[in-house]
Amino acid sequence: MPQVALRAVRVAVEAAVLGSRAMNRWMTVLGAALALGGAACGGAVQSGVAVGRVGHGLSAQARTAPQGAEVCTLQESLAALPGTEKPMSEACGKAARSDLLWRRSMAVLAAYGQTLETLASGSGTDNAGRLEAAATGLRDADSMPADGAAEQSARDGALALVKQMSTGSAGGDLGRAIKDAAPHVKAICEGLTAYLETTAKGFADVERDAEKKRASRGDRRCGTASGVNVCVSESPIDRMVYGNVFAQASLLESTHNETRASVAGFCAAHRKAEQAAADGNLGKDQTYVDIVEAIKSAQHASSDAKAGAKSTKK
Repeated sequence: MPQVALRAVRVAVEAAVLGSRAMNRWMTVLGAALALGGAACGGAVQSGVAVGRVGHGLSAQARTAPQGAEVCTLQESLAALPGTEKPMSEACGKAARSDLLWRRSMAVLAAYGQTLETLASGSGTDNAGRLEAAATGLRDADSMPADGAAEQSARDGALALVKQMSTGSAGGDLGRAIKDAAPHVKAICEGLTAYLETTAKGFADVERDAEKKRASRGDRRCGTASGVNVCVSESPIDRMVYGNVFAQASLLESTHNETRASVAGFCAAHRKAEQAAADGNLGKDQTYVDIVEAIKSAQHASSDAKAGAKSTKK
């Protein structure tokens, strides 16, 4: 496929992620490029690049989300009574382990997305995925501790995807790679989107509690001086700390909602590609259109859910 056409496909997918206005701006560029390179590249390349590009983009977001342990420690700190501070609970330790598992799962999806891009481009298909699999650092179940059915299912799916990429079991066939990966991607998608949603709601709760603390001005520090009990009310610095916690939680809530929308977009796109691969329609122009629309619909649904949660919170 000519490089100008491949570049236009990638830009169009990124535009879908950014929104319909950006998509409209790039449709002319996409149409012209495909007119030049359509005969050479075919619909299968468009569809594969579309799904792969969205999945590859998850690598950057995996560095900042999820942060369930942060939610846990903030909630415990806000709930603690003066003078009753305790060490971090086991629940927060478990959340830290869960964060690690889901971040690694996102990294595996990103590596798989990059592999699909390579397969779709038709270049280097003999070794597609081998480097990406090695870069994940996953070897066996011990390198990815899991707790509970959802985490164990996602871990098994991630390890299976890494094996599929490292062995090149699809033989360079894009459709086969998508069909083989389908159950593993599904396992990760279901658990990951749920965990991101729960974590985002946790940060929303922290916002609410921090604002209540800031507005109530009920904190007091008490001690004894020369045998006399002395209590001091909270200071402006205390209210600044609560304000800072509120702002930080608000930022992280938004980050997690955005990450969840990106994951949902990739998962929806992959489902469309799975169906097209099963029906032998990966090479159809309509498949590319369906994938772009699936990405947009999934992200709009996530945005609507976020707006509804904000309205309920108020």
